[in-house]
Amino acid sequence: MSHAGDSSVDARVRAVEKDYLSRQTRLFITFALIEGPVLLLGAVLIYGFELIDPEVGIWFLVAVAVIGGGVLSMMLLRLIQGRVQAIDRARGENPLF
Repeated sequence: MSHAGDSSVDARVRAVEKDYLSRQTRLFITFALIEGPVLLLGAVLIYGFELIDPEVGIWFLVAVAVIGGGVLSMMLLRLIQGRVQAIDRARGENPLF
């Protein structure tokens, strides 16, 4: 006798959730591996080599961080929307109704 949690629908939903969890993890790691060096390079250029006045340079760092945060937010929203749609498809729900 199978339990309610062992149905093929539940298995498909778990597989979708596991897939999107790994995608989210890759997204965060990739973002950190890109954003971190960009901010570090900016800090070194501004404070290490003093190519830009540090009082002005801080605003460049803030701008990079704000733009990066916006990009990360948009990417997370797209990932969450894709996850919801994939779970609906795994359950066999029609998105048109």
